[in-house]
Amino acid sequence: MKVENKVYNGYAFTKDMKEKGQINRAIYNEIKGKAEIKWISNSSGQTVYNVIRNPENLTKDQLALICDSGNLCFGYRMFGNQITIYTDWG
Repeated sequence: MKVENKVYNGYAFTKDMKEKGQINRAIYNEIKGKAEIKWISNSSGQTVYNVIRNPENLTKDQLALICDSGNLCFGYRMFGNQITIYTDWG
């Protein structure tokens, strides 16, 4: 299977997870700094952020990727301007 050049959400423990992680980090390096995001809180297994500005109309996946510094291996959810990143700690 060829891995596509797209943001991968929740790819932990999947086939080709190493390649998916590398693609996410490469995309992150291209888009970091293109949106203003504010950390809100940490709790068991998740970190919450708020999107302040998105002048380049990045997608939800791209915004979540910025919040998680190029990772997203455990996924996210978005409600309005609030993004919750799922983590493996807690």
